[in-house]
Amino acid sequence: MIKRGYVKRVFPGNNTPMGFFSYYDYILPKDSRRIYVIKGGPGVGKSTFMTSIAKHMVDLGYDVEVHHCSSDNNSIDGVVFPAIGVGIVDGTSPHVVDPKVPGAVDEIIWLGEFWDEDAVRAKKKEILQSQRGIESVFGRAYRYLKAAQVVYEDWESVCIEALDCGKANITAQRIIDECFDGIPVSNKPGVERKLFASAITPDGMVNYLNTIVSPCRTRYVIQGEPGTGKSYLLEKVKRAALERGFFTEAYYCPMHPDKVEHVVVPELGLALTKSIAPHTYIPGPADKIIDMNECTDAAVVADHKPYAERARNEFERLFNLAIFYISQAKQYHDAMERCYAPNMDFGGINKLREKITEKILGYAREAERAAVNGE
Repeated sequence: MIKRGYVKRVFPGNNTPMGFFSYYDYILPKDSRRIYVIKGGPGVGKSTFMTSIAKHMVDLGYDVEVHHCSSDNNSIDGVVFPAIGVGIVDGTSPHVVDPKVPGAVDEIIWLGEFWDEDAVRAKKKEILQSQRGIESVFGRAYRYLKAAQVVYEDWESVCIEALDCGKANITAQRIIDECFDGIPVSNKPGVERKLFASAITPDGMVNYLNTIVSPCRTRYVIQGEPGTGKSYLLEKVKRAALERGFFTEAYYCPMHPDKVEHVVVPELGLALTKSIAPHTYIPGPADKIIDMNECTDAAVVADHKPYAERARNEFERLFNLAIFYISQAKQYHDAMERCYAPNMDFGGINKLREKITEKILGYAREAERAAVNGE
């Protein structure tokens, strides 16, 4: 019996206070074996196309990364087969992707050839109306996320004032020493891959963190209130890994897309994850817990507790309003899908999917031969 492949789930883009934020350039490197860029309107079957191929490959024993959509976490924006060096990505708005190495690496899959053009044109008014609705409510969602971010920073300020930076530095250095014991700095720096482990979706904050960190042998769970130095610690560990030449996966925060919240070093089987609402991780019995609250002055925190509670309540209110508008955007998107889906030749799309699957299996055999020959 063939052992099924492992499924890892991530987000390549996110709804953030800065608007839609993309780490799409990190899905696959430019020198990959093949990158398929799939294009077409909503409801034409892009997500189903990718999901079907991913399921087939997993059943054959290949590991797969499933890249979920932040605007609809039940839909996907891409699938990657790491061992083969092949991926398929959704190249439509808001994450427009165009071939960077056309023909040699990138290939466009255009599903528009399978729609009934006259029938779709007849829905032009409804499509444009839905597009305007999506733009309007996403604008509101991003404004509320921006307001929530400002309030969150006020919430953080309580513990920032109470933080003992010396203790935080000592804690960070202790973890670095444990993780990289005896490993010297490399003359060739490592490579960082940036993604999101969680996303702000119509269903609220959603994460698939367990699929990212559970394969790792060593797991640190960094806990503590906002402003206790968790991201600072993770940034230092990430930098230490890169200085030692390791390929490092860094997962960033939807509310602060430049702030790291999870670090994975696959070669060492090492994962460090931040756990705090609204993106929490439940630690297992083997996980090492690091409580950054121990680096704060408890008296200062207690004195400022009313401010923190007020900020937390206001943050949650604004955050939930943003989610409400993101869910409204999905309703408009669903209405747009209903303009396209009934007018698609899904039989033709299925034949194309089978053809692309065979091509991917050909690349898999090519990768296996290269591995045997040490290429």
